[in-house]
Amino acid sequence: MFKRPFSGQRGAVLIMVLWVIALLSMLGGYFTFETTLRRNLSFNNWNLLRAQLAISSVLNLVSSHIAPLNNDKDVSEGDEFVVPDGSEYKIEIGGEEVTFSIEDERGKLDINKASEDELEAFFSTLLGKDEGRAIAESILDWKDNDDDERPSGAEKDYYLSLLPPYEPANGKFVLLEQLLLVKGVTPELFWGPLEWANGEAQNDDDSEASWEGGLQDLLTVYNGSEKIVEEVAPQPLIDILGKEYFKDGQGLGTMRFKTCAYQSCYQVFFKKAAGAKAGFILVHWQQVPRFQ
Repeated sequence: MFKRPFSGQRGAVLIMVLWVIALLSMLGGYFTFETTLRRNLSFNNWNLLRAQLAISSVLNLVSSHIAPLNNDKDVSEGDEFVVPDGSEYKIEIGGEEVTFSIEDERGKLDINKASEDELEAFFSTLLGKDEGRAIAESILDWKDNDDDERPSGAEKDYYLSLLPPYEPANGKFVLLEQLLLVKGVTPELFWGPLEWANGEAQNDDDSEASWEGGLQDLLTVYNGSEKIVEEVAPQPLIDILGKEYFKDGQGLGTMRFKTCAYQSCYQVFFKKAAGAKAGFILVHWQQVPRFQ
C-alpha cells in the first residue's frame, strides 16, 4: 500500500520546479538578448562601413570638381562644379542617393585666433549681452594658461566641482566639440538650430528665419587666420562682425563635408590634394548627432 507524501515534501518539489522554470526563462532571455545585441551590432557596423565607403566615394568624385574662390571658371552649372558655401548637392552612389554639403572653413570665425573683443562682440550679438559675455569669458578662461577667473568666466575650480570633474585645457581648442565642455555651451546651442533673420536672432516661433544653424556652423579651429573669407561666410557672421574682420579669398582651405547616410550623420574635414585629379587629404572624420 502506497503512502501519500507529506505536504512539506510536495511544497519543496514545487519550489524546485519553479526555480528550474525561472532559471530556464532567464537563460532563454539571456540568449535572446545576446542574439539581438549581436544582430544590432552587426547591423550598425554594416551601416557604418557602408557610410564610410559612400562618403569616401563622394569625396573622391567631387574633390576634383570643387570650385576654388575667385577663379575664372564658369561655376554656374551645379552638375560640373561644387561650391564650398554650404549649398546642398545630391549624388547617387551604389544605387543610394546621398545629400551633402561642403563648407570652406575659412568662412568661419577661428576660435583659437579670435581676439577678446571679437569673441564678446560675436556672442553678445548672437545670444544677448549677459549670456554672450559669460560664454566669451569662459572660452577665454579655457584657453589661457592661468587660473585667474574672469568676472563671468570659469576656471579650474568650477570644472572640478562638476560630475564628473575635469580641468580646462589651458590651451587652444584642438576640436571644436571641446566647446561643449565650456561653461554655458549647451548641445542645443552648439548643434542648433539657432534661428537668424534680418540681422537678429529669432525667438518668436511665428517668425521666419533665413538661416538656421548652431555654433558648429559659425566657428572653427581650421581657419588658421584672424580674418574671415566673406564669400563663404554664413549670414550671422556677416551681420555681426565689422568689415575689418573679413578678407577676400582665393583657392581653397580646409573644408567640411556634411552628410547623413545610413541612419547616421557624419562630418569630414579634408583638404583638396594638389593636382586636378589628386583626390583629397583627410584631416578629421567623425560621426555626429544630427546637425539640426
